[in-house]
Amino acid sequence: MPFTKFTINKFKCFQDEQNLVFSQPVEGKIGSGITYIVGVNNAGKTTIIEGLSIKSGHKIKSSERTKGAGPEFLLYEEQLLKRKSHLVRSESYTIIDDPGLQQNEIFEIISSRRHWGSGASNTFSEVGQSIKSSHEFQNRQNNVDVASELKTIEADNIKYEEFINLVKRVVPEFTKFAVGYEDHEFIEYISGSGIRHKTDLLGDGVITAIRILLQLYVAKTNPLIIDEPELSLHPTAQRKLLCLIAEYSEKRQIIISTHSPYFINWKYLQNGAVLNRVVKKEDKNSTIYPLTDFQKYNSLIKSSNWQQPYLLDEVAKEIFLTEDNILFLEGQEDVGLLRRELFDKKINIFGYGVRGKDNFEFALQLAKDLGYQKVSCILDNGRSESLIKDKLEKKFPNYKIIQWNKNDIRDKEIYTAKEKSGYFTKDGTKKEPKELDDFEQKIEEVKKYFINEIAKASKK
Repeated sequence: MPFTKFTINKFKCFQDEQNLVFSQPVEGKIGSGITYIVGVNNAGKTTIIEGLSIKSGHKIKSSERTKGAGPEFLLYEEQLLKRKSHLVRSESYTIIDDPGLQQNEIFEIISSRRHWGSGASNTFSEVGQSIKSSHEFQNRQNNVDVASELKTIEADNIKYEEFINLVKRVVPEFTKFAVGYEDHEFIEYISGSGIRHKTDLLGDGVITAIRILLQLYVAKTNPLIIDEPELSLHPTAQRKLLCLIAEYSEKRQIIISTHSPYFINWKYLQNGAVLNRVVKKEDKNSTIYPLTDFQKYNSLIKSSNWQQPYLLDEVAKEIFLTEDNILFLEGQEDVGLLRRELFDKKINIFGYGVRGKDNFEFALQLAKDLGYQKVSCILDNGRSESLIKDKLEKKFPNYKIIQWNKNDIRDKEIYTAKEKSGYFTKDGTKKEPKELDDFEQKIEEVKKYFINEIAKASKK
């Protein structure tokens, strides 16, 4: 069974017991097996990954102990304790596992590029390899050797084509590759234009994608940790890579530690992905805030409001990644005007507004569950708004609820819409074929121009 919870206690910035909640993969629900770890720099995300990688024989430094006490690392399947890592004795510095994990249960780690070695060799080509001067995940096991696996794929025509096609879904210009050698091993790949590129096994954004896709391709069942996959990848590649990760997460637990809104997807959260926000208070004690029931906030992102797709974008997802001082506003006009007034005031305005006064409650609940301490919202004037204000003040006494004296952010004239004829009804339903006129023809032109050109490029 997949893991359900990881408990970390008395280790570095985790002075008190904290729980990281894991998602549960469900076939047919894309993204369901993704567990997110988010938080600002120095919040404790890497410490959690270190805790997940610890095993028997690991030495705990004096500086890593909290108040002199011994750290504990616990892994659970439902209520069953699968691994307990702790000190041999309270005065000791050596970790033992009791009980321990089976080989196929040990976490695989693809560490951040910040932790990679500067050159590729048999030693420094392992996924998860880190330099000694940086954070070390020295207890990793079962990690894929990039060079060896690529050589195996290179020697098998079927695997070679399969892996090429997989990489092309993220890097379309990747058409061929070979593992070369000049003092150390490297990957040479050929783009669709026939130009040869060389990338060190621990080099640029292409190898970032290859390292991750290789881990997915070898089809292991071990839970996989990917630390900061966004490094050196442009936003489009980040979105494509996340889509592939999400597909594999239907059968495998995949933990992503990230600062990028492009690696967080609302749909996957609705499908069961779990987001854990790590917060460090007073620069010494970290707390984990898991979002385990995203349906509570579903009104913020429900797809029925097709007229406001911008709510689903990266600006809105910054709610998971930003620092404190969150201000919720009702709509896009409020955001557009008040951003000018509050520019450079270190106030983080959520998205383009919460999409209506009735959604303030869901937004404030989301902020509370994520562990935000300083949160405010501003309502327009009106009887219904006043009732909402009273309700919010009672439910969220620690947040600041504000109401304008006027009933809108700007003056507005009485507006009567002109009648227009379109291809969809006023509620967004596509019309019957006889009423569509040139719709299908124009859509086919779009497809032919973009999709066919993409197909041609991929065959070069």
